[in-house]
Amino acid sequence: MSAAATEPLAGVLVGEALYKAEMHDGVISVRGVRYGERLDPEDRFSALGDPSPERPQAPATVFPQAPGSLDWLLGPGLSRMPQDEDSFLLDIWAPEGAKDLPVLVFLPGGAFISGAGNVRWYDGARLAREGGAVVVTVNYRLGALGLLNGAGGAGDGAHPGPRNLAVGDILQALTWIHRNIGAFGGNPEATTLAGHSAGAWYAYVLSFAGPARGLFNRTALFSLPWQPPLNETEFAERSRLFATALGDGDSTGHSTGEVLAAQAAVSKAYAGRGLGLMPAADGELVPSWAMDFEAAAAAMHVDALLLSSTDDEAAAFLHALPVQAVGPQQLAGFVGAHFEAPADATSFIEERHPSATDHAKLVEAMSLHQFRLAATELAGRADQAGIPATLLRFSVRSRVVGAGSPHCFELPFLFGNGADWEDAPMLDGFPAEVFDDVSDRLRPLLLGFVADGVARTPEGRPVPRFDSKSPALYMVGETGSGTAVVEPELRPRR
Repeated sequence: MSAAATEPLAGVLVGEALYKAEMHDGVISVRGVRYGERLDPEDRFSALGDPSPERPQAPATVFPQAPGSLDWLLGPGLSRMPQDEDSFLLDIWAPEGAKDLPVLVFLPGGAFISGAGNVRWYDGARLAREGGAVVVTVNYRLGALGLLNGAGGAGDGAHPGPRNLAVGDILQALTWIHRNIGAFGGNPEATTLAGHSAGAWYAYVLSFAGPARGLFNRTALFSLPWQPPLNETEFAERSRLFATALGDGDSTGHSTGEVLAAQAAVSKAYAGRGLGLMPAADGELVPSWAMDFEAAAAAMHVDALLLSSTDDEAAAFLHALPVQAVGPQQLAGFVGAHFEAPADATSFIEERHPSATDHAKLVEAMSLHQFRLAATELAGRADQAGIPATLLRFSVRSRVVGAGSPHCFELPFLFGNGADWEDAPMLDGFPAEVFDDVSDRLRPLLLGFVADGVARTPEGRPVPRFDSKSPALYMVGETGSGTAVVEPELRPRR
């Protein structure tokens, strides 16, 4: 958004707080909105309360984080932003004259340790303008600062076990939005909570969390990973590693850099075995059964689901693994450990990629297990529980060799803001006209869902809801979109 084309406005008054706003091309933007502040300003692990009306906004900052593991795909946009532990911020876009419009709240991903809603990648202006919606993006605490609980994360008398502060942050943001979005032209009773990757995981959990009931009506999950929360033993082990890396075990008195270094030590310890830091079951917001899709669907308080994944999700994570490092034994080991019927899974993979390297077949196996089959299973459980679900598949390939259609690749197409991704390597060499065509077919699917819970084509035709008795998905490809069959029941090992 160029400064010359941006007009300052008088502002938006919400109670005692006056929010500075700008208008560009018929869309009002309000940036850096504080949705909460620590109840104890001196405690970096404090829960949040309502923000002070004397400090309604702040300059754009992101929560402390190390460079992301997917920067090779996404580029430097996030790493160039200033960091601050007080980044409890959200950004709002609304069409000029907005009144009682549906609301889209978006939670960014980043493997629970990186990401931000206010990075330029997630500019919501186009979605707001075309969809007749109010778009909100949210920051939340990351890594040790959002997943542990002080004192090195170890349970103690004051903070026994995990508190999942990041989930609490998002709840506070949703509460602020529900109370105040009407002043910005949104209808709080018509809110869709969307998220990508780790953000999708949080949106999914909040869809059956009791304290979130009534704060949103629909959920859109992009690349939801199958990732069970840590149990008590797993959380304690990570907490001990973190405390040991800090030295004295007390994270409250250490610099942000020292906290990030200790966090990195935990991630390194779990390299090749999963995520180092991630949410843990807490018996309240994050149940131990969170990834039991049947139980989750039965407990959901939303009236519609949108589920989307890309064809080659895992290509993003396996890029650094040399092709020659994966042979038949490594592939068979993964398939055997992650599928109840390894022979069936192997046959499917071989049929889909008959002449591919074992590395490419591992990408397929991991994408199936962690993302695509999970989305299909959840759609089926939702359908059986009486919740309309729509299953999407993004099947557009990056021009980066070996990337396929990787994790994160749909995001620039979804927001329709290619210029904000101009330094993202995953778009290198991608034809502008093809980008525009794909984006023009993808955005209406989300915007239709935001409007009334039904994904719609650019022509306004509804995409059929998922039917567990005759399962199918809606695929967005490079040359067109349409209904496609889902994968067979390959019985992933859960």
